Amino acid sequence: MSIGARVSSIKMEDVQDALWMQRTIVKTWCMRGTLHLLASSDLPLYVAASKSRLGYRDDKLFKQYGISGNEIERITAGIHKALDGCCLTREELASKLARQIKLNPKTRRVLVSGWGSLLQPAALQGVLCFGPSQGPKVTFVRADQWLGKGVDPRENSEEALKTLLRRFLAAYGPITYQEFGHWWGGPPQMAQELMSSISEELDQVEFEGHRAWVRKADAEQILRTPLTQSIRLLPSWDCYVMFYHPRGFLVPGNFRPGVFRQLQGNAPVLLLDGAVAGVWERRQKGRQIELRVEPFVRLNLSDQNRVNEEAIGLGEFLGAPVEVTFTKVASPQ
Repeated sequence: MSIGARVSSIKMEDVQDALWMQRTIVKTWCMRGTLHLLASSDLPLYVAASKSRLGYRDDKLFKQYGISGNEIERITAGIHKALDGCCLTREELASKLARQIKLNPKTRRVLVSGWGSLLQPAALQGVLCFGPSQGPKVTFVRADQWLGKGVDPRENSEEALKTLLRRFLAAYGPITYQEFGHWWGGPPQMAQELMSSISEELDQVEFEGHRAWVRKADAEQILRTPLTQSIRLLPSWDCYVMFYHPRGFLVPGNFRPGVFRQLQGNAPVLLLDGAVAGVWERRQKGRQIELRVEPFVRLNLSDQNRVNEEAIGLGEFLGAPVEVTFTKVASPQ
């Protein structure tokens, strides 16, 4: 749905086809050990950058589960062998691994956990990615076989991280090194050193008392860009909402608990001119989708009409007509 909110004239089936037929998009664990859809052509870049997190990840697994780095290496090598020419569910992969290498009961329980903690190191190294689901069950495949290309192990991790940092600056700037570190999921010191290494490419700016950095190449364009009016309906876990900083500019503090919901990520939000102006939810009502919008501010008739237009696009993406209802203005929490 995040793709649908950004690409015009696209349907949910187009995204599914890109994932499972053309395979131009790949589903895998990446930043912060969370699930993402990545352009398949970018997978080698993310895998190279992930080398910087493998030791950090191993330490975390040892502290959490008592599983050593050597055991994680054995499991990752076993996954590479077990998935050769196969598409396996989590349980099938665990059973095959148990036959190939000795797994104690505790390690096997962690392996079949829905969090995928012991599968993530293999994903970060480009060994596995997700295959098409079998009903409610996810499956895994060898990334090199699924995409028809391997990952070059000689790719420089620091250079890959610099490339991602430049992209993050272009998408989210102005930023601080803490914000990049939070997005990538690595130690703050690593992010600070990385930003320092490209400091000649950056300008420091200040807005509303907040100091941050932008790429010099973007600074003039930002100043020249005229303000525009916009209405957007963004889904849960949308990257714009999750990584907008400072959050006080995105949503008033007294409404923040209704937008950010711990393990549930962010609620689906209504953006008015780039800032959160409400939340929404959708329900299937027969063949129709009912969209219930709860605004944080009073919407005039023009705003409501633009919400309805945005909802039409959402309905075209989902393949069903949408009916919008507006509740009264929400009270701060």
